[in-house]
Amino acid sequence: MQRTLILLLAALLALSAAGCAKVQARAELKKGNSYYQQEQYSKALDYYKKGLDLDPDATFAWRSLGLSALAMYRPGDDTPKNVEYGSTAIDAFEKYLAEYPNDEKVEEYLMSMYVNVKKYDEALAFIDRRSQERPDEAPKLQLARSNILTQAGRLDKALQLAQSLPPEQRSVSLYSIGMTAWDKVFHDPGTLEIEDRNQLIDMGIDAVKKALEVKPDYSEAMVCYGLLLREKAKIETDGEKRLALEQEAIDWRNKAIELRKKTQPAAKT
Repeated sequence: MQRTLILLLAALLALSAAGCAKVQARAELKKGNSYYQQEQYSKALDYYKKGLDLDPDATFAWRSLGLSALAMYRPGDDTPKNVEYGSTAIDAFEKYLAEYPNDEKVEEYLMSMYVNVKKYDEALAFIDRRSQERPDEAPKLQLARSNILTQAGRLDKALQLAQSLPPEQRSVSLYSIGMTAWDKVFHDPGTLEIEDRNQLIDMGIDAVKKALEVKPDYSEAMVCYGLLLREKAKIETDGEKRLALEQEAIDWRNKAIELRKKTQPAAKT
């Protein structure tokens, strides 16, 4: 009998302690919300962590913790502290989505962070899981897959996938591939051999051509086409061919300018 009473008392004390922890957790999370609203994200992050440590069942707070880390993260900054913010945001969003899988906004935050920290394989794996869970969203998810492949520099795979997308999405994806190819050869020429540059330019030109076949009045794609032709001209050793490429680049730029003039609303007098 005495042993039963002791066990009952211990259980009551445990329940009481758990209840106190939950109350304290809510107080910490409330402080986190207050600091977040004041844009004091570092303090908010600390209080959200304290709250979740006290009450792991408060899974809704992972969203707020992730947003606090996201607010402090700076893309392109590879300092250890910034890398830690990126990892914290990803971990928090993953844990939140495990409990609340239908929050599309947090999905966007997570995908953005995967790309920012160059975790492309994790992003692609996430898309694969979502495609199996939501087959009705396959076209949108395939576009996201194409975009991630493009940002990862896997342009051959992105190009192959883009051509299976619906027309409007296909043109956007193909244009993005073309711009990525141009950005690589224009801003990073020293890391590429001539043959590799030429191959990348040709891939970009092919992608933009296909985008214009789908959407002939795509002025941004026209500009991109001209930029790629200029890069092609830079490595052309035949003088006549180089001049022809330069002139074609000018022609496409002018086409884009004329198209924009026609589509812009007339100025009010």
